[in-house]
Amino acid sequence: MHPSTLRRAATRALVMTILGSAAFAWGSITPALAVGEAATSGTVISHAPHKISSQIKGRAELIVHTMRSVSGGQTKASTLLFVPEGQAPQGGWPVIAWAHGTTTPGNKLCAPSLTDDLDGGLTKDGFNSDYLFEISTLVNAGYAVVAPDLEGLGEAATVPYPYFNASSLARSLISGVVAAHKVNANLSKEYVAVGHSDGGHAVLGVEAYTDEAPQFEFKGTVAIAPYTSIDAFVNELGQRAVANPEKASDYRLIQNFNVALMATGLKVIDPSFKASSVMGPDLEAQLKEFTTRCSVPAIGGLSKAIAPKGAAFDGFKENWASDPKMAAFLAANDPAANPNFRLKKPTFISLGTDDAFVFQNTTGALVGRLKADGTPVTYNEYPGTDHFTVIRAAQPDTMNFLKQLFAD
Repeated sequence: MHPSTLRRAATRALVMTILGSAAFAWGSITPALAVGEAATSGTVISHAPHKISSQIKGRAELIVHTMRSVSGGQTKASTLLFVPEGQAPQGGWPVIAWAHGTTTPGNKLCAPSLTDDLDGGLTKDGFNSDYLFEISTLVNAGYAVVAPDLEGLGEAATVPYPYFNASSLARSLISGVVAAHKVNANLSKEYVAVGHSDGGHAVLGVEAYTDEAPQFEFKGTVAIAPYTSIDAFVNELGQRAVANPEKASDYRLIQNFNVALMATGLKVIDPSFKASSVMGPDLEAQLKEFTTRCSVPAIGGLSKAIAPKGAAFDGFKENWASDPKMAAFLAANDPAANPNFRLKKPTFISLGTDDAFVFQNTTGALVGRLKADGTPVTYNEYPGTDHFTVIRAAQPDTMNFLKQLFAD
């Protein structure tokens, strides 16, 4: 298939799914530090100036540091630190820990730090993420932004990417904040977690791990189109396929893509997990691409594999989420699947009404449960916006919420 044809096909599929320049001579390159038993999360291994878009009125460094890995011990991680132009305010630049969405299920080179658009290749592959807009808006408004590639992503990574793992995502952000303060002394001790899609899922989990960095004050959370409620989402896609037969193949593609994402993440933390317990051989044959491709090519390849077989494609099993290992994985990592999930800090959740990957009813159910449990949560929906256009639509409310958090 011609590359442009595949790209159009992948982009069409992604509309229904996820997801999920100037150089500055700032700082110096520090010598490498071996990652050993004595290393602690946030220990800086190296840092160097990083080239960024002129849209960002500031400067950036790429920090390689340690973090606690899901596999045990410490591992290398990479984080971008963006700092505004000019002199820091009294108390330092307020810090935003920014989490990106699904750039890849497993290829470490599909990392924000390796792409000009700070999105691991989504925009380059034909799907505008607006992450550059988001980060530039924050930096230009006077916030320092700590943006990790996440555990397993980036050139420095030496372990697999544990996709959707809540502890890994939270520790990627927190260890990045710790390392950033060691590189730049002009950062505030206060920080807020902001993320989109799987990054929205990530920031919802940060509060549970903030005691691992007690020297900093966690103020709250902004989750933009958070990727949660996976089982319910897959079930609703099935209902929509029945109600809209003309779109059934699109819904089926998204169902298979989501189950494959979860299986890929589970396999990293439990190599004994057998994908065949939740899917047929046709979908299982695609899993290698989920660890070697970025998101757009991965779903494009899945779409190409399904096309000739249609309904005969042997994909996910209807009871996939009931498999014991998968059920435990979802309960541990999906806030909607964990009956004990709670938040105490102020939280802002935003969602587009036309989002094809994060649905209103499932998100609303999670918000309703949080409110019933006493979480100070604000939830806004933005008519006519989708999974990515909601970022710009919600930005004024996001900025107002951040201003209030840092004022408290």
